[in-house]
Amino acid sequence: MSVTEQKFGLYDAAFEKSSCGVGFITRKDGVQTHDVLKRGHEALCAVPHRGGMSAEGVGDGAGVSLDLSLSFFRKLTGEHGLQTGQFGVGNFFLPQNSAFHDEAVGIIGSALLEQGFSVLTVRDVPVNDAAIRAAAIPYQLPIRQWVFSAPAECATPAEFDWRIHKALIAIEALAYTVPDLAGFYPLSLSARTQVLKGRLNSHEVMPYFCDLTDPRHEVHTMYFHTRFSTNTDPHPSMAQPFRLMAHNGELNTDKKNRLSEAAVALAKNASIVRPKGQSDSCRLDQTLQARVMEDGLDLVTAVVSMMPPAWENDDTLSPDVRAMLEYFSLYEEKNDGPAALIFGDGTIVGARLDRLGLRPLRTVETDEYLCVMSEAGQIAFPAESVIRRGRIEAGGMLYYDHAARRAFSTVEALELLAARRDYSSLLREARVMLEDLPEVPAEKQGSPLRYNGDLERHQRYVAYSHNQESFKFLMDPMLASGSEKISAMGYGNAINALSDQEGGVAKYFSQRFAQVTNPPLDSIREADGMTLRVALGAKPNSGAKKARQIVVRSPILSHLDMLRIREQTETPVCRFEMLYAPVFDQGEANEAALREAIDGLCAAVAAFA
Repeated sequence: MSVTEQKFGLYDAAFEKSSCGVGFITRKDGVQTHDVLKRGHEALCAVPHRGGMSAEGVGDGAGVSLDLSLSFFRKLTGEHGLQTGQFGVGNFFLPQNSAFHDEAVGIIGSALLEQGFSVLTVRDVPVNDAAIRAAAIPYQLPIRQWVFSAPAECATPAEFDWRIHKALIAIEALAYTVPDLAGFYPLSLSARTQVLKGRLNSHEVMPYFCDLTDPRHEVHTMYFHTRFSTNTDPHPSMAQPFRLMAHNGELNTDKKNRLSEAAVALAKNASIVRPKGQSDSCRLDQTLQARVMEDGLDLVTAVVSMMPPAWENDDTLSPDVRAMLEYFSLYEEKNDGPAALIFGDGTIVGARLDRLGLRPLRTVETDEYLCVMSEAGQIAFPAESVIRRGRIEAGGMLYYDHAARRAFSTVEALELLAARRDYSSLLREARVMLEDLPEVPAEKQGSPLRYNGDLERHQRYVAYSHNQESFKFLMDPMLASGSEKISAMGYGNAINALSDQEGGVAKYFSQRFAQVTNPPLDSIREADGMTLRVALGAKPNSGAKKARQIVVRSPILSHLDMLRIREQTETPVCRFEMLYAPVFDQGEANEAALREAIDGLCAAVAAFA
């Protein structure tokens, strides 16, 4: 078991979050130069405070993602005619137990050979231990690098990318599941980019990796990350960037999204293999890679669909953009943060903020460069070369497309994406609003059971989850002042299962939201950034029988709403029995009956789905 999987008492590392520093720099003309790495180093040296550091000076993690340098890899391989798109590079952490290094090397070699790749060279990435503190050296993992060429039968770069992806999936299937291979991790495997990272501080990245100080190492784009690991044990594999992105913040929707992905994969008779003990950022990167390689989305579309802006109450968006974003909401789970995202694939590099916008991203454009970083002034460009400075707002983005040789802001990007497909037609075929469903005839409406006044006042308080604290700190001040009482966020009461103060069914549930690091939010005060919309039914392209989803504006349904859903024919619906017969005064028998009822309910839902 790795340190990232350990649990101590009530402590679980899976609940921990990070707040870090991110950024990118790219040459607008696409020319590869060593100057990009020098300026990137300057940016990394400006934010050591955004990375965590132990008392011994060991960094929580930092790294860079770069486009593949033609001059460097031509010299390394001796293949002076090497061209972009004709070769790929794979960087790997080998298993923690050196006895299994040969097995890991064999897995990588077999996967590359199976896809028809010719290995040009294999080497250990050279490092300079003198660039880091002595205490940090034992925490670093060696990186083994493969450089390989595309097979002759690969007619297009897209086909080469697909074969590389298949090799990566084959490697991951063993690296993440065989216990003896713990620590075996692909940093990157690509014909476009490579990732270098470790347990480093931000200012140590460049001098530590000797390749990055080599004047022949010339690139046009670099994006970087420095990690602040909050109350967790850092590990080199948890350092960023990952393969397509670097992330500052946390994903409060991570667990729900992963469950949804697993359900869709099950419906498609597929499986998702994830590294054990990894972070929400790593899982987001895996999902992003799947959207691009397996679902066929371009990188920008995938990023927007996975981290959409708050479109529901934004009247400034065009109808086409609104239709696109609503369609995305039907099949893609939102990855809400706070989250600042840097993404890139060697051709496109960009930055995006989630809809809450609680992580900073500052922009600067000069005659030669476009940069986005966590803080302003990380690179000291001459004042006369600066064209504009700015920041990315909540739900906004800025990216540079080297194929188009231009930058795209939020509005331009959304309009461009919306024009690529007829999302209005797709939307009409994919969903129906609850209020547009046929009304239930009066004779079928019946009358729901209503409260008939048979409860005493104190019993009603219990039924509505009110207690003395509710009146003292909430109800009485509101009645006296006409406004909500301001109070602290702390909640020190015992959980309902351990309390003799019955609080109702709702009190048995807890909120999975990192409220400690974020300001309190609700759908009333932050209506511009939040939504209560829920889509019922199978997602488009989920492998289920095609049917329109039913969209409700709030998860709170009236009696007539439920009747409408029950009587409609747009999507299959089923009711499930949730009652069970308790066995009184027999604890073990009652537990067995409850477990049997829960298992039966799960089986019935799975069979229906």
